[in-house]
Amino acid sequence: MKLNVGSGRRYEPDYCNIDLYEDILADQQMSAINLSFPDKSCEEVKAIQLIEHIGFFESLYVLSEFFRVLQNDGILIIETPDIEKAFQSYLNGNYEQQKEILGWIFGIPHEGLQHKLCYPSKLLSEMLRKIGFVNINENKYYNPESIPTLRIECKKPSKANLFQIITHVRKQMLLENIVDFKDSFLTKEQEDSITFILLKLGEFEGNNDKIIINEIFKTLLIKFPKIAKIFLKTIEDFNYLTSLEVKYFNEIIGYIIEYNLPNILLKSLKKLPIIPGTQRLAFSSIKSFGETIIERLLLYRNEKKSQLARLKELSTNNTSNELFFFTFTMIQRKSQDYFYQGIKEFYKKNYEIAKEKLLDSIQLFRDDFISYWNLAKVLITLNLKSDALKFYKRTLRLLKISKIKNKKRIRKDITSEISHIKKPTEKLVNFNPILNLDKYHSIN
Repeated sequence: MKLNVGSGRRYEPDYCNIDLYEDILADQQMSAINLSFPDKSCEEVKAIQLIEHIGFFESLYVLSEFFRVLQNDGILIIETPDIEKAFQSYLNGNYEQQKEILGWIFGIPHEGLQHKLCYPSKLLSEMLRKIGFVNINENKYYNPESIPTLRIECKKPSKANLFQIITHVRKQMLLENIVDFKDSFLTKEQEDSITFILLKLGEFEGNNDKIIINEIFKTLLIKFPKIAKIFLKTIEDFNYLTSLEVKYFNEIIGYIIEYNLPNILLKSLKKLPIIPGTQRLAFSSIKSFGETIIERLLLYRNEKKSQLARLKELSTNNTSNELFFFTFTMIQRKSQDYFYQGIKEFYKKNYEIAKEKLLDSIQLFRDDFISYWNLAKVLITLNLKSDALKFYKRTLRLLKISKIKNKKRIRKDITSEISHIKKPTEKLVNFNPILNLDKYHSIN
C-alpha cells in the first residue's frame, strides 16, 4: 500500500489518499499525526505540501507516524515550500510578485491551509535523521506555478527496531493525551526524554547490560513517571525484561505515579535553605534523593515495603499536585509562574499574597535576584524591615555573581532603598514592583 497524506485536491489513483479536512476526494479522513494503519504496512508515503501546515513538535510526531507505518526500506517523499528561495524571491521581486510569494510563505486564511512553519532544508533533514530515516536526498526546483519548492526523498532503514520502539512511545503518549503541543516547554522536555531513551537503548543493544535499562527507568521515573509506564508497555515484546521484571516494574511505576514523585521532589526542593546562587546544587541534591528511592525500589526488592511507605508518607504531607515533570527547566518555569503571580498581586497591593508567591518563586529557583529584590520591596510595604534587610542583602549577593550589564546602576538603586530603610529620608524611594531590567539596559 502507498499513502498520499494530506492529499487535498490532488487525488493519486495508485495511493490511499488521506486528508483531515478534504472529504470530497480523500479515500479516508484522518490526521497525519495519528494514522490508523498497522506497523510496516506501507511501501511508500508521500506528503506533498503538508508539513508546513504543522508546528515543529507536531511534525516530529507526524514523521514518526510515517516511519512507523513504512515497511523497512520503505520510501518517504516530502514536498514543501523552499523557504530560503522564497525569501530570496520576495526580496528580489516587484510588489505584485511579493504579494504572491507571501501566500507561499504563510499560506492562506482557511482551515488547514495556514502555514505554521516552513522548514529550511537543513532543519528538515535533521528532523528526519532524528526519527530514523536514512539516504536523505534533497532537490530544489520550481513547481508548475513557478513557486520555489523543496523535495526530499529518504528511506526507512532495513534494520529499524530501536526507532520503531520510539514511534510507539510517541504514539502512545499522544493517545493518552500526555502531549500538549500548546506547551512547547513541556513538549521539549518530553522530546529530550525520548532522545535519552533512544540513546540508552542503543547502548543496551551493544552489550545487553540490564543496568542500562534500570538507568532508563530511574531517569524517567524522576522526570515523568507516565513516560516510564508507556516505555515499559512498549518494550514488553522485545525481550529486554523478563515477564517477572515487567510485572515488578509495572507495580513500582504504578505507585510512583499514584504518589506523584515529581511533586514530592518539588515540595522537598522548596524546603531547602534559601541561599542565593545555589540552585544547581539544590536541584542536584533533591534529584539524588529521588534517584536513591528509585534505585532501592528497583534493585533492592526487600526494601520495597519501607520505601513505598516513605513515599506514601511524603505524598500524604503534600496538599496539592503542582508538578508532574521534574527537570531543571520545568522547575525554573514553575518559579517564573509564581514570580509573575507575585508581581500581579504586588501591583494590586495585595501584599500578603505577593509575599507568599514571591517566596514560593525563590524557594523553587534561588538564582534570580529580581525575585529577591521584589520580595524585599513587598516586605517593606508590610513594615517587615528586618526581613526586608535580609532579602536586600541576598539580592546584592546574587547581583554580585550574576552576569548582567550595568551592575553599578542597579546596585545604586538597591542600596538607596536599603539606606531609606535604615535611615528614612525625605528623598522619594520607589518601592513599586520591578518586572525586568529594561530601563537599565537602555542606559548607555
